[in-house]
Amino acid sequence: MLAEILDLEDREVEIKLQDEDISVMYIIQHELLKEKNVEFAGVILKHPLVEDFLIRVITKKKDPIAAFQYACGTASEIIQNLNTVLSEVLIE
Repeated sequence: MLAEILDLEDREVEIKLQDEDISVMYIIQHELLKEKNVEFAGVILKHPLVEDFLIRVITKKKDPIAAFQYACGTASEIIQNLNTVLSEVLIE
């Protein structure tokens, strides 16, 4: 996966992600929208034949990059917990 910050302001960031599945972006968006300090989080596919996605985050007060990093960490923890539960169920 490749990431590039396209636009960064005090409360807003736009990040371009390449070579990743949009489902991952939707999980991060979902985690962002759970935060009280996040005003907006949206994901778009720039073109259906090219795996370029844009994620835009607008916060009320918090640093938008910190909010994005926190959401990525939370999403990662959820996936790890799911993996553990599924591994236990499938082994039995």
